[in-house]
Amino acid sequence: MQIDLTLLAQNFANVEFFLACIFPSEAVELQGSSTDLLTVSSSCFWAVSSRAPSTNTGLVHKVGENLVVFRGYEVSSEIHSYSPPEDLSSIAADDLQNGVFSFLRFDTASQSATIKCDAFGMSPLFYRKNNGSWYVASHPGLLYLDGDVPDLTSWASLMQNGYVLGDRSFYHDIKRFAAGAEMQITAEHCDIRQWFDFAKLPAGQQAVDDDAVDVIETAFRASMERCMKLKVGEVTLPFSSGFDSRRFFALLVKKNIGFKAVTCQSYNRKQGRDYDIDSVYAPKIAAAFGVDCEVVPASSPDQLTKDALKRQHLIGTETFMHSWAVPLMQWLAGRPPSLILDGLAGDVLGNSSFDIEGFDSRANDSTSAIVEKAVKEGTLSQLSARVNSADSYRQKYREYVNKFLPNTNQSQLAFLQGRTRRCIAPSITMMHPPGHVVVFPYCDLEFAFAALSYDPEQKYKRYLQRECLQRFYPEFYDFPSSRCLPADHPPVDESISEARSQVEKKYIYGDSSVIRSAFKYVSFSNKVLLFASQFAPALRQRRAWLFGPLLMIVRTYKKAPVYIKHGPKSRQAPVAGTADSEVVDVMDAELA
Repeated sequence: MQIDLTLLAQNFANVEFFLACIFPSEAVELQGSSTDLLTVSSSCFWAVSSRAPSTNTGLVHKVGENLVVFRGYEVSSEIHSYSPPEDLSSIAADDLQNGVFSFLRFDTASQSATIKCDAFGMSPLFYRKNNGSWYVASHPGLLYLDGDVPDLTSWASLMQNGYVLGDRSFYHDIKRFAAGAEMQITAEHCDIRQWFDFAKLPAGQQAVDDDAVDVIETAFRASMERCMKLKVGEVTLPFSSGFDSRRFFALLVKKNIGFKAVTCQSYNRKQGRDYDIDSVYAPKIAAAFGVDCEVVPASSPDQLTKDALKRQHLIGTETFMHSWAVPLMQWLAGRPPSLILDGLAGDVLGNSSFDIEGFDSRANDSTSAIVEKAVKEGTLSQLSARVNSADSYRQKYREYVNKFLPNTNQSQLAFLQGRTRRCIAPSITMMHPPGHVVVFPYCDLEFAFAALSYDPEQKYKRYLQRECLQRFYPEFYDFPSSRCLPADHPPVDESISEARSQVEKKYIYGDSSVIRSAFKYVSFSNKVLLFASQFAPALRQRRAWLFGPLLMIVRTYKKAPVYIKHGPKSRQAPVAGTADSEVVDVMDAELA
């Protein structure tokens, strides 16, 4: 077994990650070397992780005779990814309750491993078993083996809903660690249990009155206080003009907590035009309170392809979104260690997801009603028979929704575990540089219990995030923003949008080998149209909503690098941020 450290260092440059193996079936050979990586190897366990440049520490710690991998944070124990080993030495799995974390402990005395993730599974944790070896990693691409086949239900889910369904992954033999789960592994067996019970979450039956707003705000402040106790370094606030991050901003200012505000310029598409919103209004809000807000400019068109390749390697198996985040992560890589505040889940828990189609069903609606709204015929009917039919996918989606009790919050939890966990979270959980610790105050268990107590439809109508800001921080409320956009806010120049659009189209449609590989996944009529579009590009517009996502999926699969090599056969691996060369599709014959 060979581990390509050189390729890991190239593709995960300035990205926090870990890859571990328990009970390896073969001796491991670490090929290449890099001072940016930490490696640990023994007869029954090996691991590779990123290093924090400021402290030269990684995510793997030797604690006595045991080995511990910890990524994320836990507020009750006040530990995080870069806590001193002595702080981690006394931590047992049972101590980890409230936070966003991935935990692995290998006990050399008992020759056993314990793996655990946070209650809502927001920390990305993936695993697979191969020839008796257990592999665990922060990114599914790290576990990809030459010859792996796709999970076509996951592909259908990406095409249909924009995220991977449930605990599946992009690849058939790789799984996402279940939210609130714990696993015990020995050489002979594996036991999995749920340490967190979703059935104990509130049913969302309380009315939203003025007292509810007080309860939500109290829970929010308590969550922030717990996060602030983590000793990392300075505080960094990625500051948009929306309500989620503005509540962070307001509380930090009112409590005189020093922080660095940064806004990443991005373009929001509305009615066919692009708008630059956050980088216009967030600095103005900050300036009104004497806070300097640095703006990270959006990438130029010349840089967009490199950004897209970086996004593809890191999170292309999870979502189509977040190329905009690459410049922000590069900016963070040049900063000292910090505690980063992120507003993940503020929408679904603070406001509810009632404005999202398919997640607006009432308690008296059946699971079937939720499924019917979330799964449409359109996209799936355009794919070939090898991909899930609408009926087949609808059944799998029903099984996913049925994991949550059929109460008022059923659709809210399905949204939280689907779109929030698998589509939105990767922009920060799978892309941020080592040395920083990202915290998610809205994912705090006490805040979640408080927020989920209230009727989601009423939360949405009152828009609790906005109401909390208006009541408790009124001086921070009345500003133009993404949630209150002035009617005369101008779109960006069409030449900028056009230049960016041309780069995106070239990235999607510019590789003929990807197009050829995509033929097998679409119906005959779409295959003809896709083939003809290579010679008449205008034809793409008839199915841009279909071809664009599909080609991005196929490209991610076709260009997947191999970090763990078994035997002599492996494909040429592309390096993130560089142009892809033509690669022979060795899977075509197997999948045809």
